[in-house]
Amino acid sequence: MLDLGQVRCFVVAATELNFRRAATLLHMTQPPLSRQIHLLEDTLGVKLFERVGRAVKLTTEGRVFLADATRLLNLAEQAESTVRRAAKGKTGRVRIGFTGAAGYELIPELLVAASDVLPEIDVVLLELISVAQVEAFSANTIDLGFLRPLPSRQTLEFLLVDEEPLIVALPKGHVLCQHERIELAQLDRQPFIMHSPTQGKYFHDRIMSMLTAQGVSLNVAQYIDQTPTILSLVRAGLGVGILPASAQRFHYDNVEFRMIADTTLQAEMSMAWRPDQDNPAVTAFRLMAADYFAKKRAARR
Repeated sequence: MLDLGQVRCFVVAATELNFRRAATLLHMTQPPLSRQIHLLEDTLGVKLFERVGRAVKLTTEGRVFLADATRLLNLAEQAESTVRRAAKGKTGRVRIGFTGAAGYELIPELLVAASDVLPEIDVVLLELISVAQVEAFSANTIDLGFLRPLPSRQTLEFLLVDEEPLIVALPKGHVLCQHERIELAQLDRQPFIMHSPTQGKYFHDRIMSMLTAQGVSLNVAQYIDQTPTILSLVRAGLGVGILPASAQRFHYDNVEFRMIADTTLQAEMSMAWRPDQDNPAVTAFRLMAADYFAKKRAARR
């Protein structure tokens, strides 16, 4: 097995072709340098230098070995640099879960920012609804999540990164489309396309709480998991729905949107992570993301 210290001594001596100068560059005296090279020659079973008067020159074997020895030292330095970057979270892999709403702008823009700050981190994306992300944390298949905050049996940390108002989605031509803003009481007994109480738990619970507080009774036509399907059923005239304002980005024909007049309830988007995770790359990405979102909030003020 080659000794990197001996290889380094050889490369410097082979470059200088002067043991005295090489010893000075290596911060050692000439006898220890000569001894290290003799030990290397014994390991290889070949002579690397030959003396010509007071000068030294490389043997044929020495010239052949110099190229590989230089490459070996470069690889060793690269490995050392890589492991140090990994320890600081500058390299590695981060698995990120995200909802469809986060995938429209939030995640793409965050990844662009991350590519400038942490270019050597490999990001793996998994599009999952919020409930599935909570389960993915339990299964240790994601490191960070961008989701609607939900209670979890596993301890998770949450950081609010965005929020948006809730709006009413109406089929074009619906009687309520004549209003610029809709009061919740106007939804009483309306056929309603509601988020599922399991897969759409975040919105189901918030919407039901908001309507119950106003004494509104819903005539639920369908329970649906995903926003695009809710919009499709609204477009077909099967009912109205309450969705986050970002739903307008889907640009469904024959669907109109109205603000809600009598609530300030917001739909929250949070970044989540397990507090016991110990991957330096995840920590570095999370801190970078937290700083990125803090700057975005400050710029909007």
